[in-house]
Amino acid sequence: MKHVLIVILVVAGFAAGAQDSGEFTVPFSNPSGAFKLTVDIKTGTVKVKGTARKDVYVKYSSFKEKSDENNENENDNDDEKGKRPSKAGLKKISGGAMNIEASEYQNAVKVVSDNWSERIEMIVEVPSTINLKVKTYNDGDLEVSNITGMVELVNYNGAITATGISGTVVAETYNGDIKIAYDKLTPDTPLSYANYNGDIDITLPAALKASFKMKTKQGEVYSGFDTQVQKASPVTKTESKTGVYKVTIDDWVKADVNGGGPEISIQTYNGDIYIRKK
Repeated sequence: MKHVLIVILVVAGFAAGAQDSGEFTVPFSNPSGAFKLTVDIKTGTVKVKGTARKDVYVKYSSFKEKSDENNENENDNDDEKGKRPSKAGLKKISGGAMNIEASEYQNAVKVVSDNWSERIEMIVEVPSTINLKVKTYNDGDLEVSNITGMVELVNYNGAITATGISGTVVAETYNGDIKIAYDKLTPDTPLSYANYNGDIDITLPAALKASFKMKTKQGEVYSGFDTQVQKASPVTKTESKTGVYKVTIDDWVKADVNGGGPEISIQTYNGDIYIRKK
C-alpha cells in the first residue's frame, strides 16, 4: 500500500512582516475510493474548498507579525540591562522555522503543523465528497465551502464558517461566531454546534424535519421556521446516597420543526442563536 509523506521546513524570514509561501499536492492512493482529510495547525487560518479534483492541493503562507519588531527592540533593552546575552554588533539572519507535514495512507490525508510562533494561512482544495476534520487553536478562522461529506470543525480562538454544505457539519469554538449554511442535509443525522463567546447562525433547508435543543445564557433565540416549543418542566430527584431532594428546571429550549426528527443541539454562553430557513 502506497504511503505518501511530505515534510516542509521553512526558515522564517528575519524582516518584520516577512512572508514565506509555497504549495504542494498530495495524491490519494485510490482516486476512485472514499476520501478523508485531517488538517491540524496551531496558529492561523484554514480555508477548505470542495472541487472536482481527485487529490489534495495545499497553498500555504507563513507570516512574521510586524509587532515582532517592537518585541526585538524591547529585547535589545533587556540586553543592555544584562538580562540576556547581548546582540550588539550581530545581524539576525533567521528566525524560528515554520514546518508543515503532510501524509497519505489508505486514502486518508493528514496535514499538520505544530508551530505556535508563526501564523499560517492555508488554502486547501479537495474533492467535494471528502470527509473533513479541521482544527486550529489561535489567531485564525476556519472556512469550508462546497462539501457534501461529513465535516468536523474545531477552533479555539476564531470564527467558523461553512457554506454550500450538502452533508453534515459539527462545529465548536470558544471565542468566535459560527455560521453554517446548508444547501442539503444528510437525512437522519444528529448535529451539534457549540461556542462560549459568539453567535450561532444556521441556515437549513425548508423541508427540514428536526428536534432542536438550544441554550444561550446571555442571548436570544430566533427562528425562521414554525416551531412547536416544548415547555420546560421542573425535574425532581432524590440522591440515593445522601437522601438530598433536588428540584431543577431544564434551561434548554426544545422545539420541533415539521413534526420533529434527529436532534440538532445548539448552545452558546454569550451570544444569540439564529435558525434560518433556506
